[in-house]
Amino acid sequence: MRAFLFFAPIILLHAAVWALPPNSREPDTQWVYKTVPGKDLKMDVFLPADYSSEGKRFPVMVIFHGGSWAEGESNWHWPDCTYWSKRGMVAVSVDYRLKNRDQVKVPLECVKDAKSAIRFLRSNSDRLKIDPNRIVAMGDSAGGQLAAATATLSDPKINDDAYDLSISCVPQVVVLTCPWFKTAPDLCPPKHLREGSPPFITFAGGSDTAIPVAEMIEFHELLKEQDIVSELYIGNQGKHGFCNGRNPYNRFFYWSVDLTDRFLVKHGILDGASMVSIPKIEKGFGSSGKEIRELAESEYQSFL
Repeated sequence: MRAFLFFAPIILLHAAVWALPPNSREPDTQWVYKTVPGKDLKMDVFLPADYSSEGKRFPVMVIFHGGSWAEGESNWHWPDCTYWSKRGMVAVSVDYRLKNRDQVKVPLECVKDAKSAIRFLRSNSDRLKIDPNRIVAMGDSAGGQLAAATATLSDPKINDDAYDLSISCVPQVVVLTCPWFKTAPDLCPPKHLREGSPPFITFAGGSDTAIPVAEMIEFHELLKEQDIVSELYIGNQGKHGFCNGRNPYNRFFYWSVDLTDRFLVKHGILDGASMVSIPKIEKGFGSSGKEIRELAESEYQSFL
């Protein structure tokens, strides 16, 4: 297997299946991070405004979508990428192999792709103008398992030969929303935590019937037992996928992005203050035109 750089302007990518919400924009380009039999695997790339500046290196937000490793689209996280690129990061949303589309064994091949995506970024950091020491892995649901796997699963069999395995796939920070850890033990991140793992920030829904809150509290406590930095936030009324930004008026989306921004500042990935602001509400995209408000402290729980 091999990987190479691919730069191209993106025009109305996925337009047939998804209307672009007002809190999002189209990616600037795509990068091919790995070639597998029959296809190139790509990531949608959102560049910061000053990307052309000479001599500058940028932190990277690497996002893995959910969908039970069976379905899903990289465009689901364009709203996230839009924010993080405004915040001065190179933000990428990764397309990885899926059970229904690619007929592969999951989540094993998905984990291999996730690791390859980060190794691609690190091995090409000079050319891509990114800081290999400021990489953040983020994932929702099944994508949360992938993000956590890059930081925890070290068995050499859970890799492929696309890159030199001496290049680390471990990010500096992990961001999880409703992570789905119901996998075989060798692919289950909570069973492979070890001292020295990067900091985790996790968001869970209090009304998530797929992933009980008790499981997320147990995960947080396991991290703490290994002296791994962990912050857990529970949105009391949140259901599975409740932090998704495809609804531009989803209060939980802005709440989770703001807390993540502050976490990244705390751990040296970003500088300055969060730029999150709830947009002015207009009719459309599921909104009646009623104004939305920030999440009140009574609407969520914090475990620090």
